[in-house]
Amino acid sequence: MEIATKALARGAVHGAAWNFATVLAERAFGFLILGLLLRVIPVRVVGLIAIASAISELARMISLSGAGEQVQAHPGDPAVEAGAFWSQCLAGVGAMALLWLAAPTLAGLYAQPALTPVLRVMAANIFLTAFLVVPSARLAANFRFRTLGLISLGSTLLGGVTALPLALSGRGIAALIDQRMVGIGFYALVVAAAARWTPPRPPSWPVLRNSFRFSWPLMQAAFVDTIAVTGYVMLVGLRVPAAELGLLRIAQRLVEVLQELAFLPARKLLLPVLVPVLAALQSEPARRDEAVSQMLDMLAMGICFVSAVCGAAAKPIVLLLFGPHWAAAAPVFGILTFMVPAACLYGVINPLLTAARRTRLIAHFAWANAGTVMLAAWFGAPFGLQALAWALAGQGVLGVALLLAALKLGLGRPLAPALSMLALPCLGLVAARLAALAALAAWPGLGLVTQLGLAGGVAAASFLLVAMLAAPARIMGMTARLRRAFLGPRPI
Repeated sequence: MEIATKALARGAVHGAAWNFATVLAERAFGFLILGLLLRVIPVRVVGLIAIASAISELARMISLSGAGEQVQAHPGDPAVEAGAFWSQCLAGVGAMALLWLAAPTLAGLYAQPALTPVLRVMAANIFLTAFLVVPSARLAANFRFRTLGLISLGSTLLGGVTALPLALSGRGIAALIDQRMVGIGFYALVVAAAARWTPPRPPSWPVLRNSFRFSWPLMQAAFVDTIAVTGYVMLVGLRVPAAELGLLRIAQRLVEVLQELAFLPARKLLLPVLVPVLAALQSEPARRDEAVSQMLDMLAMGICFVSAVCGAAAKPIVLLLFGPHWAAAAPVFGILTFMVPAACLYGVINPLLTAARRTRLIAHFAWANAGTVMLAAWFGAPFGLQALAWALAGQGVLGVALLLAALKLGLGRPLAPALSMLALPCLGLVAARLAALAALAAWPGLGLVTQLGLAGGVAAASFLLVAMLAAPARIMGMTARLRRAFLGPRPI
């Protein structure tokens, strides 16, 4: 069993590395395209598309959550795959129809008549996405993250190539819509071919009912999680003009990508790794808790490091990517980076509790997290975007508290070790941001590229210095575990 566990860990880390490389390449090209688009698309149009995207994404996440988790939790079971696909397909059709009918009402609520056709076109994404969830989960269960990453990269390339001519000809709304539609359509076709998957025949009613029963708590969690991560834009859009919403959306988009680069490669691995590990170590709670602690320790350290570096260089990042007319988004992005560690660590709750078969707890904690985010967004928005960003960053502290409570209830873990684990990366994050701020104040008037190098370099060095001084043994142990996972044990 020990050899199998080590092989699983090594496969997981290699999968994470490939996934990180492909996500990095995809996001690099995606931001190149986005930077070109935003230099010609007005801020108000971005705000309009932000509202439509938030609404359609919310409908999509509600209707399609649960299928991927079912396939990964029961790999290779054709009955589970059939139930997962058809249950989510039916839910997707219902959500698409509801959004189509509600589009005029929503457009009137935001006083944006152009929102009606945009929402109706985006509703088709919900149906298309139903065809990529199960084959993607099948590939993830087999650790084929390189394939998934390359497909995603191709989807981004094709969507960007489609959108650029439209944007340059002055059709900004059509450019942003077509970019998404073409990308999703390409992804659905190619991922099905890569997984050798075709839509199965409809299963029996008991199988379909069990699939809905499994997915229902995860659908609730997806609803509130989407509100917490991006969906609060819908509330902010009721409180601020479309142009300000466009600025917030760009800062928010940068934060989303930061979360993806810091956490998504590992998050995709958590469920397929945790299911066999927790099952194998169920009779050994001490070893099970040690395995979970080591995963969380590396996640927390990596997430806080990336957040520290990107937040410190927020201004040059925004100006270099999108141009000077987006400068007001830079401080908002810098503040929102403080949310990233809490948001990423909160995302661990879902796979942990899913692997432990405690899915009802997922919905409870998701509701609590989303409720506080919505309150912060509603009451913070009228005071300006920076005040809103600070309110959301403060809510992240509560998100960490929810994570610790979930670990306690889901796995019966004590809170004190988790608190001590999070203390060091948070200390490094704060120290890195303060050091970078002092360095930029000491050398004013630098060019944007020089500011980027100075702020990022000082933040990275400060974070690593604090970590090594405060806990050298912990950092060396973490480094050794990563080296063994990639290269195997040292030869004797």
